[in-house]
Amino acid sequence: MSEHYPETDTSPARLLDDFLDQLRVQVPYTGAMITVYDVIKHRHAAVVNRGYAPELVSYVVSDFLAPSPTFQIVATNPGEIFHWDTLAGFRHSEIAAEFLVPAGFRQGASMVLDGGPGRILGSFHLSLDESVVTPANLAALGMARRTLVPLTAAHRMRLATSLSPRELDVLALICAGMNNNEIAAELWVSRRTIATHVERILRKLGATNRVQASVRAVRLGLVASEPQPRTG
Repeated sequence: MSEHYPETDTSPARLLDDFLDQLRVQVPYTGAMITVYDVIKHRHAAVVNRGYAPELVSYVVSDFLAPSPTFQIVATNPGEIFHWDTLAGFRHSEIAAEFLVPAGFRQGASMVLDGGPGRILGSFHLSLDESVVTPANLAALGMARRTLVPLTAAHRMRLATSLSPRELDVLALICAGMNNNEIAAELWVSRRTIATHVERILRKLGATNRVQASVRAVRLGLVASEPQPRTG
């Protein structure tokens, strides 16, 4: 089921939702789901779901995507689009036998949404009533990946942090190597205020110290580049 977004919403989640509607014209799926890997909580979360029961969604994000040997094959081959007939034994796997086949699905495809070596942004799963994935389906999914990857990356960044504009200002100065006194002077606020901001930033980024927060800020794209040591 599609979410209801305001017409003016141009968030990555809304764009992903709209994209699934467009994709259905080319690939007439009966079930589809996009997940994003949350780097703070270290788990996948479903962003958009079409036609999958809540029990299946829960199983995918909690059991299939992390520990299952089947998904490990998908994850270690990020350039491939796998379907039921290219994943050995998939038709007899737990997810197929307990969820997909009873729901009436006869075929499907999965792909990793990859942001570079060792950087899984999320995943895309699609189910069909037809028993065969056609070359046209695979070509359309290959093209779909080009749209899904940047949108998923943008959504993951938004998901990963709920930092306020002021907290982002403080984070940038942390990454520049400033201490709390220096940040307070730079932003014309009290040292106590900065200490509160820093505490919230560390908590929201799941970091235990300023160095770890800086590293995660770079990885999430919250700052422009690696923090540079200050001189003078």
